[in-house]
Parts: sequence; structure tokens; C-alpha cells
Amino acid sequence: MWKDEMTEQELDAYTKRLIQQVEAEGLLPAPVHMKQEIRERSRSLDYQIRVQTRQIPKKLQFFYYSLKVGAAVVMALFLVTMVPREVPEIGGRAGIAVQQEESLGNKLNQGMRAMNRMLNRVNIYLNENDQMED
Repeated sequence: MWKDEMTEQELDAYTKRLIQQVEAEGLLPAPVHMKQEIRERSRSLDYQIRVQTRQIPKKLQFFYYSLKVGAAVVMALFLVTMVPREVPEIGGRAGIAVQQEESLGNKLNQGMRAMNRMLNRVNIYLNENDQMED
């Protein structure tokens, strides 16, 4: 009988029986050679490689996060320096300047969208690899 299929009363009764059994018989001792086998296995090369490969995605996630923060800082500095503090009046030369700023803004938006799509793909890739390892 699986835990999901048990009612709450059945689960409580099962737990009480298990507690009584452990109190009456005691816990089973671990095999004598188990500690030595665990130590030997943890020193083996294939285990060390598996441990190292699990740490790589965490480092990549940190790198990805650092890229996002760095890009945000660069864009914030760019916008602070490039956006005019006063909106010029539309007319004559000012109208041309506004149109140039709008085209620059459109190019900036397109670049940011492309960068966002790329970072999302990297994030999806990292999440898929992280789930496969778990």
C-alpha cells in the first residue's frame, strides 16, 4: 500500500506499528564494511568527476546572473548619458533630432529584445541540464 493511497487514520496506525516494532526489536545495525566502502567510493575518480560536473551548472548560473546584472548596469549608464534631460520643442531642427532619437531608441529596443531572447535561451538550457542531473 502506497503512502498516497493511505487515509490519514491508516497512516497513523502504520506509524504507530512501526514505532512499536522499532522499540521492541531495536534498529538494524549497519553492515561493518559500509563505512569503509563509502570512503573508498568517495575517493574514486568517477565519483569525483560527477561531483565536479554538478558544480559546473551552479557556476554557469552565477555567470549568467552576472551577465544580466552587468548588462542592466551598462544599459542604465547608457540611458543616463544618452537620453536628453529636456525634451526639445518639435519644429525645424528639433523635429529631426527627435526623429533621430526615436530611431536610436528603436534600435536600442531591438538590441535589448535580441539580448533578452539569447539570455532566455541560455537560462532554459541551464535549467534543462540542471533538471537532467538531479
